[in-house]
Amino acid sequence: MARFTEPGAILGIIGGGVEAYRLVLAAHRLGLQVVVLSPLPGDIAMQAADMALVGTSSDAAALQQLADRTTLITYMDENVDSEALADATAPEQLPSGVHILDVVQDRYLEKVFFEDLNLNILPYAQVVTANDIAKAVEVVGFPAILKPIQKSVGQDQQLRLDTAADVARAGQLLQQRPYVLEAWLDEPQDFTVMVAKAGDSVQVMPLVETKFAGHQLQAAIVPASGGMPVAKEVTRIAQVIADKLDYTGVFAIAFYLTANGTLYVKRLYSAPQLNGAVLPAATGATPEEVHLRALLGWPLPNMTRRQPAVTLFLHDTDRSAALTQLQIKPEWRFRFYPLNHALLGDVTIIGDRAVVAQQLSATGYFSL
Repeated sequence: MARFTEPGAILGIIGGGVEAYRLVLAAHRLGLQVVVLSPLPGDIAMQAADMALVGTSSDAAALQQLADRTTLITYMDENVDSEALADATAPEQLPSGVHILDVVQDRYLEKVFFEDLNLNILPYAQVVTANDIAKAVEVVGFPAILKPIQKSVGQDQQLRLDTAADVARAGQLLQQRPYVLEAWLDEPQDFTVMVAKAGDSVQVMPLVETKFAGHQLQAAIVPASGGMPVAKEVTRIAQVIADKLDYTGVFAIAFYLTANGTLYVKRLYSAPQLNGAVLPAATGATPEEVHLRALLGWPLPNMTRRQPAVTLFLHDTDRSAALTQLQIKPEWRFRFYPLNHALLGDVTIIGDRAVVAQQLSATGYFSL
């Protein structure tokens, strides 16, 4: 368990974006000063921080500079050079350690980690050369998706395979890097659970159902569909993973649920995720604050569900409709992010999903 750290300490955050921005705001509420390390000058998290450092999460010099200026360090960017980070910090400065980073950065190692715990995952195979693709398809079947093993490589390097012709095309496009071929599910439900670990204490937060359009997050819903059997199995899996990880703080696990009720572990995240924006209304506490309290050695609040809630994530194209609803919906909880960011903000509505869906439909613009 992390040692007790008083307010006034200086927190270092590796990585930018909205999730880091939300963590900065939570840190300020707890009386911490914040330094953000991000490769993008003017990043949204940098704008909120007390000090900004420009550099990548794989830059040993930048990581050392961050360590020299801070009391504690946490990471929102999972692609941190774990060896350089461990070398730059003392153990008490990095309560989360680097074990989880070594698991989540590599898709193959992550799947092996899940298999070692006897967790249900989609069929997969490793691909190193073009000749491996056909053999991998024999194991995985069609449809499947070919992904670079390193998660730091963008989604534009992923390729879906539906036929033998796609296999031939993939062989021609394959770059000099290892891949994973994974079975593809058509329109599964997406779930995420956030888990807080502090020493031997593990707290599993309410399961969040997430809605996407393409790769863009649209909504987060509590309670998630699937009922108690799904919630119980998610809690069991979360406890199994937490027991195996040498980690302090909040991490997240993503799942797929098929139409026939099969639950698959999708992936692991090394920090609170944006879809946790629905949890403050549902539980009374934020995952970001819980994460920080674990790092600071403070007791953790209870994160059980108190009420149902839905959060919609607002994009720049939603600006006009969002501003209209802002003026006529005093009970809707809007949050807006600094201007010139791709994500405009979010709005949380208290109530069962059926009731909220009706309210959204009545706007003539939003839907669930």
